[in-house]
Amino acid sequence: MTLVACSDKSDSLKLLTKEGIMPYELSESEKYILQSFGMEGNSQIISFHAPEDAITLNVNVYRLEGGKNWNSSSGGAISIGTDREPMEQLTGTFTMQLKENYSIDFNINTSGRASYKTDEIILDTEIMTSTRSFLEEFQKIEINKEIPVALMVYDSGSSMRNYSLQDYFTPSEFDGMDLVQVVTLTFTDKEF
Repeated sequence: MTLVACSDKSDSLKLLTKEGIMPYELSESEKYILQSFGMEGNSQIISFHAPEDAITLNVNVYRLEGGKNWNSSSGGAISIGTDREPMEQLTGTFTMQLKENYSIDFNINTSGRASYKTDEIILDTEIMTSTRSFLEEFQKIEINKEIPVALMVYDSGSSMRNYSLQDYFTPSEFDGMDLVQVVTLTFTDKEF
């Protein structure tokens, strides 16, 4: 008796082959797993393929202070170094999950894996409305330039307008909001 096994290649990793970043394309089974864990609306997977000059990926998490200035609240980085070992080019995935206490867990998967977690945020007001924006389409990478990939806005009011990731560059857009956080990725040509 002979058994023949068929392999379905549709669930293999779908990493970027051209330079840039974009949301990772989830298969139906991967979507189901996120739904099963209750992570569908509060998590994202981003695939990246850095330019040849890039050797380090920096992740920054900012919190808007006083409605005017971004204050770095956390972050992390991973580098392949100038000798580019064990890989020639910085490629892989970046994942993040938003938590109920306004903290964020994130992982960088490339030639190694780096995991980081931001601190919980305690607010003195009850949040009634919120909005989240995630990177939705392919974006070209410019060396040493921040790319906003997630924006979270929370407020105690009863209504809120829509915000886009590009609003990160004009912080005054968030005037009056109780809590604003943003996650950015920066690909650099320097070691950390």
